[in-house]
Amino acid sequence: MSFSNLRVLRVAAGLAVLSAFAVLPIAAQAAESNLEGTLSGGALSNTAPTITPFAATLSGVTQTITTKVGAWEVTDATGSNAGYSVTVAATAPTVGGSAAGAGTGSSVTFTPATATAAAGNPAAAGPVATTAQTLSPTAATIENAPAASGQGGWDFAADGAGKSLAVVIPGNASAGAYTSTLTFTTAPPAA
Repeated sequence: MSFSNLRVLRVAAGLAVLSAFAVLPIAAQAAESNLEGTLSGGALSNTAPTITPFAATLSGVTQTITTKVGAWEVTDATGSNAGYSVTVAATAPTVGGSAAGAGTGSSVTFTPATATAAAGNPAAAGPVATTAQTLSPTAATIENAPAASGQGGWDFAADGAGKSLAVVIPGNASAGAYTSTLTFTTAPPAA
């Protein structure tokens, strides 16, 4: 056998061996690592909206003045899924620092807005608005998120054309600066 034939034979044998390996399947190898961490609960919090000041001219008869409520928000970052409610209490109205100056039958009624999920909050079920509430020093529920709802951030848009705060000015009210302080609070969910 000549040297060139021997060389061709060796090359052919090498290719045959390589071809055999190319046909055999190569088993996949996997390795695992656990990703572990701790999620700590945050806070349940809310902001209070700004309220547009109003002006009214006394007429000697009871009148209702409406005014706009600004944007506000609620955030449930507790991770408990326990739910919550939002309540509002209002101090008794005064005029010129006097409760008597506000007249007989003065009141404030708040019509709550519908919540929308804040940007980045994938939760589907948020707090549900109640019907209009006449406010007093005793807190009234305006939004309720039962257990397993309301997680994450929720936005309440500012009033648009409609106005959600109605103030009853009695016919016997005095002239002067009208004041009532509204306090928005998060609490356990309403039953």
